[in-house]
Amino acid sequence: MVRSRRGVTLTELMAGMAIMAIVSVAFTSVLRFMVKNTMTARNAGEGQEAVRQGLMKAERLLVHADEVRIASPTLVEFVLDLDMSPGYDANGDRDGDGVPDYRDGDRDNDVSLLDSATAQWRHGYNLKDDDEDGDGKIDVRRRLYLDAASRKLYSDMSINEAAWGGQYLQTVMADVSSFTLTYFGNKANALGRNIDANGDGIISSNEMDSVTPASGMGDNNGKLDTANEKRYVTMMRIYLASDRNRDNKTDYGVETDVYPPLLPLKSR
Repeated sequence: MVRSRRGVTLTELMAGMAIMAIVSVAFTSVLRFMVKNTMTARNAGEGQEAVRQGLMKAERLLVHADEVRIASPTLVEFVLDLDMSPGYDANGDRDGDGVPDYRDGDRDNDVSLLDSATAQWRHGYNLKDDDEDGDGKIDVRRRLYLDAASRKLYSDMSINEAAWGGQYLQTVMADVSSFTLTYFGNKANALGRNIDANGDGIISSNEMDSVTPASGMGDNNGKLDTANEKRYVTMMRIYLASDRNRDNKTDYGVETDVYPPLLPLKSR
């Protein structure tokens, strides 16, 4: 007896195809979800490492600051002692007194020289003396700033007031989504004792600016822009965040506080 073979009906074929389509869509959705989560996790991990490295470099630069000259939310310019210059010779003897420079508290032997108040920064012991080569220019300045166009955090250095953007320009971090600097003072520092206007124990940049003489040295113009206002600064808070895939979303961000030990010493 010969048995007849039954074929697949059109209805069965269409039902099978519908089931396969549903399975395919579900699988694609799961796969897309897994890929997205994997990429998000990878970006977060890479962003975390980039921010960690960037903050470490920024802290290493800022900790040597002894005077803040520009204090904005995305740029800080500060003065460094001569021993932070690339050309500094620790074993040299700048003033020929037989004491090597790394042990000499007055490397250019001008502590006894008197000058006008506006020019006295050129003389004195090393911390106060910002012109140890006698050329009338600040020996070492450095900048840390965000370039919004390239989304890069840069470090730059100027020796003897040379133009910025030369051989010392370096990238601290790329793919930056946010970089913010906040400036604080300290009530323990003599300059900050009388300007804690709201009594919270914190000397904010607003108080540095808004408390005018005789209690403070601010001009109340909404900016931390005068030399006397910036003398209050003893600490800088950095917020740094990364956008590794450049989708205008932060992958990872963190903040840290830097306490340059020479800031309160020099400003006294």
